[in-house]
Amino acid sequence: MEQLARPLLILELTDSAFLVGLIAATRMLPQLIIGIWAGVLADRMDKKRILVTSQFVTFATHVTTAALILTSVIEPWMVFVTTFTAGASQAFNQPARTSLVPRLVPREYLTNAMALNSAAFSVMRTGGPAIGGLVLIFFDLGDLYLLQSLVYVWVIWSTSKISVATGEARRHDSSMVSDLMEGFRAVQKERSIFYLLALSLALFVFGMPFQSVFIPLIGIEELDLSRSAVGLLISLVGFGALLGSLVVATVGGNVRRRGLYMLAMVGAFCVALLVFARADTLLLVAPALLLTGAMQTSFMALNNTYVINRTPPELHGRVLSLFSLDRGLVPLGATLGGFLAESLGPQTGLTIMASICLGSTVFLAVAIPSLRKIS
Repeated sequence: MEQLARPLLILELTDSAFLVGLIAATRMLPQLIIGIWAGVLADRMDKKRILVTSQFVTFATHVTTAALILTSVIEPWMVFVTTFTAGASQAFNQPARTSLVPRLVPREYLTNAMALNSAAFSVMRTGGPAIGGLVLIFFDLGDLYLLQSLVYVWVIWSTSKISVATGEARRHDSSMVSDLMEGFRAVQKERSIFYLLALSLALFVFGMPFQSVFIPLIGIEELDLSRSAVGLLISLVGFGALLGSLVVATVGGNVRRRGLYMLAMVGAFCVALLVFARADTLLLVAPALLLTGAMQTSFMALNNTYVINRTPPELHGRVLSLFSLDRGLVPLGATLGGFLAESLGPQTGLTIMASICLGSTVFLAVAIPSLRKIS
């Protein structure tokens, strides 16, 4: 629901395509600033406690935003502040959550578990915007944020019920800086992880802004859809992500040439974006958005599983958080996307972004043969 509510709220307050891109950038900026330090804390502290705390902060930002809207005192700067705060809580949530998964399932089922973890989020991404669109038929954005707050009450309760006995000793004999450098050395030693970082960079910077920036803009300005219909478009991405996650969960560890598959997934994602950018009918928009969701989630499930399998358990949080540097550069892509949409139109802007993403993927596939050979 948040993916629908935030850009619509900014459009309602400012009617600016550039600020839609900027609000998406604000959401991801904390990943760049604090993401790697969140990984250090995930390896030093209780992961479950980090999850509950981050979820409570997100809950508080939704309650605050709802109150500001319902009391009619909301201003654009307030949206940016609450968005940055929610992004900061997510920056702590991601490495702790992902590194917790291998402590809950046997190693041979890790790929299946990572895919099912993605599937759970895909269900939220599918149902959330669709429910949000239905809510907006009868209510306003303030009520939508209030509903999101209630959802997080259930999320916090569910997380508190997780039982984990890792038997890991907490690290108190080294500084956070030395712990961080240990994570960098691990990636330097395992070059394949570094190459996957480069591939993820192209995906996150030039591809991922499509959901928070270009779907609302193209849906409203080019396809002349209502706010509720835009919510359904975002849900299509989530439904595709769910399908992709379930396929990976079914195949599991049987995927062999993972590098080649991951390159193909990012390439197919970019092609689907190009189709969506130029489509003028829902008969093309729907399958394109389904494919984007399936490819991005399948890629991340295979990527995270490979990274976890290639690093010691005590380094999981730090190594996974290095991918936060890629996510942290999403603000650059979102800001660029908003600027292109403002100056050239959302369809042309997305075409340029998707083309750069596709070109970068092809370049990496050709220039780094070992990336194709990851197994």
